[in-house]
Amino acid sequence: MAGMSDARPLLVYVHIPFCSSKCHFCDWVTEIPTAELLLRPADTPRRAYIDALCREIRERGADLAGRGYRPAIMYWGGGTASILAEHEIARIGAALHEVFDLSGGLDEATIECSPESLTPEKLAAFRDVGFRRWSSGVQSFDERRLRTLGRSHDAVQARRAVELAAEAGFDDRSIDLICGLPGESVEEAADSVRAALDLPVTHVALYPYRPAHGTVLRRQVTRGTTEILRSEQKAAYGRAAALLVDAGFPEYAMSHFGDRRCLSDLAYFQLRMDWAGFGSGATSLIGGEYLAHRRGFLSAYNRDPLHFDERYPAASPAIAARLLYQSLTTFEGASRDLWRERTGTGLDEVLALGPCRHLLGFLERVAEVRSDADGVRLRRDQITDAFIDLQFAGIAAGGGHGSPELPRTAALLG
Repeated sequence: MAGMSDARPLLVYVHIPFCSSKCHFCDWVTEIPTAELLLRPADTPRRAYIDALCREIRERGADLAGRGYRPAIMYWGGGTASILAEHEIARIGAALHEVFDLSGGLDEATIECSPESLTPEKLAAFRDVGFRRWSSGVQSFDERRLRTLGRSHDAVQARRAVELAAEAGFDDRSIDLICGLPGESVEEAADSVRAALDLPVTHVALYPYRPAHGTVLRRQVTRGTTEILRSEQKAAYGRAAALLVDAGFPEYAMSHFGDRRCLSDLAYFQLRMDWAGFGSGATSLIGGEYLAHRRGFLSAYNRDPLHFDERYPAASPAIAARLLYQSLTTFEGASRDLWRERTGTGLDEVLALGPCRHLLGFLERVAEVRSDADGVRLRRDQITDAFIDLQFAGIAAGGGHGSPELPRTAALLG
């Protein structure tokens, strides 16, 4: 292991591709057969997955540690990380501790949980692994809305989950909310924020709803059985954001509110460090190369967890536009130094690629794009409106969404 002075910081992501239900808004589960998504701990394919995941962590992890990488940030997501049984949590944690030096602590360690799969015993097990930050995809506190989203939890469970995390000693507690949903009023979105502010949360992620291709809600929008309006979505975000800022949760990037910034999101979006994703559906960016295990190929992963389905230079047309999209959702934008460091390619060369020119050209039509010696960024008060306009352009064009997923670390890495 390299010494601390010459260690290369690494974001370690562990992907758990199982859930309690197939949510109607989430395109990260559309490619996963329902029978695989709902696997239980005793099911043979799930047991094989834990074996394969631990093997990948040990073998790839040993290689990364030997190359001087030292974890600075850890994030387990999915899927639903909290669906794991306590013995599964312990096995995965042991594999990580076996190959990585975590003795000096981490800058941040986040466990992503869903309210219906949470217990005090699981929270204690996550604490034993080293997690100190807790995050939950609540999405809404409106009971009817939770049903239309296909969520497995109710509002009472959502509230109790935050309380359980606080009682378990997680000092940083974040929840995700979605605003601008089909048929949702501005006041309904505001009510969910008010409900969140009544709880012991330290951070809120507020995402404008994106009608992702292949999801139940997208099909309803396409058929006209439900409606989503751009003006209403912008108004809902503006109203909810104002409530958060007034309550002492400053916005530090699109969709991110709180004094305690989410380091894992910023590390990924701004390319502050390489990342290693372990598990079926996870991606990595190591030494300027993008590596991916494709979603929905659990059996293939279980047979060979060291095989990557995708390998691209990070600055290739297939990948660069995705990374640029994420960078531009942050207030700092795309840093010339960090892009050169992560991809080995200058930012101007990346911006000249066709997909990047197309993305930047659209954004220049709806917002002020600033370029200087530090990098490229949007005017901060125009970022959200610009990206909402971008996703609506994708809807109008038909087919897919026209752009990568809006910021969410687990979704992006897995």
